[in-house]
Amino acid sequence: MTLTVLSPPGEEPVSLSAAKAFLRIAHAGEDDLVGNLIAGARSQIEEAAGLALVERTLRRTYSSWPRSIRRRGVRLTPGPANTLLAVRVVETDGVETDYIGHFQIDDGRICLRPWRIAPPVPIGGHIEVDFVAGFGLQAQVPEDLVLAVKRMTQMAYDLRALPDRRQRDDGLPEDVRAILNARQGARL
Repeated sequence: MTLTVLSPPGEEPVSLSAAKAFLRIAHAGEDDLVGNLIAGARSQIEEAAGLALVERTLRRTYSSWPRSIRRRGVRLTPGPANTLLAVRVVETDGVETDYIGHFQIDDGRICLRPWRIAPPVPIGGHIEVDFVAGFGLQAQVPEDLVLAVKRMTQMAYDLRALPDRRQRDDGLPEDVRAILNARQGARL
């Protein structure tokens, strides 16, 4: 199973001006640095939480159908998965057959529609599932995750001067880890 980014996020979950205000930077001299720190913070939080904060188009490639596709479906990660764009079976010679009509997204999972079966995958072929993931645009990202991005940006900004500052093994400060843990608990 592989993940391919078909279209990256068009914007970050935190604007440059909001991050600079959080960091109390009043000049434009570090705009490039802060922009890069925001992108890095977003990436690190998305990786730790298994989320896509801002909307992007992704492709999951499978060599065969996961077993759970016939029962409760397969969670598309990173989430939240919002829109199913394509479900294709690709043969070894490159011939593609679209089966999107057989599937739907239900609570972030790709599921078979009622009375449908998973199409066969030829030997050497694979499945491509294209979908849109993320909370939406910048303004639609939940506030707790916006705060987590700001805190990670602040930590990275502060670490420039203090490279041996202590942090967790996963690189997340305790307050950011608490935000992500609370969010994971809310999904149960």
